Amino acid sequence: MIAGLRDRVKGAHGDEGLSIVEMVVVVFILGIVLAMVQTTTVTAQKDVASNASRLDQLQQSKVALEAMSKVLRTSVLPSQLGDSCPTCDDAAFILGDSKNVKFYANINNDSNVTGPSQVSYTVDAAGNLKENIHGPNPHAATDYDYQYSCTLPTAGCVVLSRTLAKKVDTSTALFTYYDASGATIAPPLNATTLPLVDSIDILIKVKVASNVPAVSLTERVTLPNADAVTNDAASS
Repeated sequence: MIAGLRDRVKGAHGDEGLSIVEMVVVVFILGIVLAMVQTTTVTAQKDVASNASRLDQLQQSKVALEAMSKVLRTSVLPSQLGDSCPTCDDAAFILGDSKNVKFYANINNDSNVTGPSQVSYTVDAAGNLKENIHGPNPHAATDYDYQYSCTLPTAGCVVLSRTLAKKVDTSTALFTYYDASGATIAPPLNATTLPLVDSIDILIKVKVASNVPAVSLTERVTLPNADAVTNDAASS
């Protein structure tokens, strides 16, 4: 009899399960664990997104700065490349202000057959930094009266446009101009100051996300050929 009673008591204890208090404690602990996992996951995702934005900003800034500085160094008076260009030999630079510049560049001009291209860099209100390259109209190799009326890329006429960077900060000056003495030339450039440009500071500030600090890159570009004819004439 006693043995049977013990078996009944043991069986009763084995089937009693969990109490409500124990279930609440288990659920509470699981909630804490899940919250910690979720917080860690969200933080990791934010860090990955932030790093991706920083890399994107840096890459855009580097690509734009390298592209612009490379072409700006080739700025040239068209009269240096030919005997006559009555409409375009006053200065290497056509226009310039804090966010836009246009100039003649000695690019895409193998053996000096094509002639100088008109190149412009502009930033629109949305922060898109664009490069436009316009080669001269097709002409005879000995015809140095360069014209730029062609509008479509055809054989003998180069018309290119591309976006170098997006989300460029438009509240700061992208271009700062200096003369041969290092003095700043106040923009916008005019007929008097255009021929004086001897170097340019480029400042590119890109910010693609509100929660990531902007990336700023700057470089001073010297222009060895921009005023070569003017300097020669002044020294003679």
